[in-house]
Amino acid sequence: MNKVERLISIIMVLLRKEIVSTTKFSQLFNVSKRTILRDMETLNLANIPIYSVTGVKGGYAIMDEYKVDKRLLSSSDLQNILAALGGLEQLLFTEDVERTIKKIEA
Repeated sequence: MNKVERLISIIMVLLRKEIVSTTKFSQLFNVSKRTILRDMETLNLANIPIYSVTGVKGGYAIMDEYKVDKRLLSSSDLQNILAALGGLEQLLFTEDVERTIKKIEA
């Protein structure tokens, strides 16, 4: 897994979980803790709203305001969105459309 894939994966993990420790990230991606710290700095420089939590149960989290409330969309709604995007993908195939589809699928 290259750095860009790892950065995107970190964001996706943080969107699903409350707080994730550096140790957990390093085990998940099979990299050193220092690499995770550098990745967090990179995400910070990219203005991704990630913050650190200190203490025994500390780690990293993403601001709640940037999370999608899962109760807003049912699985049926998500399937409909994917179907609509799939149709658009045929007409306007770009990397942006493909990325959006993959994000929603996740």
